[in-house]
Amino acid sequence: MVRRAALAALLMLAGGCVYYPTVMDTGGVRLRTENGRAVRQGADLVVTFDLVSSGKYGDVITGVVSPVAQQAALVNGAGGPVRRLEIPGATTVKFTPESTHVVLSALQKPVERGETFIVTLLFEKSGGVGIVTLLE
Repeated sequence: MVRRAALAALLMLAGGCVYYPTVMDTGGVRLRTENGRAVRQGADLVVTFDLVSSGKYGDVITGVVSPVAQQAALVNGAGGPVRRLEIPGATTVKFTPESTHVVLSALQKPVERGETFIVTLLFEKSGGVGIVTLLE
């Protein structure tokens, strides 16, 4: 009986019946940014992007920083400050000028059209997640 069970287990492994859990299966947080773009708005830069949460659980944005600006803020479509923003799991959140987006002000150096720079979102659980941003 033991030999049959061992043989069956060996055949299952040899037959490719191996299970590899994903982030969704294990219940983790997984965040990635896409399509980072910036446009000038007076002396400031408005940054838009997509945030893809492909984990089972979400996270909360608590702040934003960038080496090109002394001040970086997460704001709503009306320009009001957003202190905390919950990002649910298994979703894509689009940050647009009409909705929540990032504003960089008091630029520390001139940023030219076509130049790329990093904007870092600060999360409660995940820490910093960078957005590669292109100035259009």
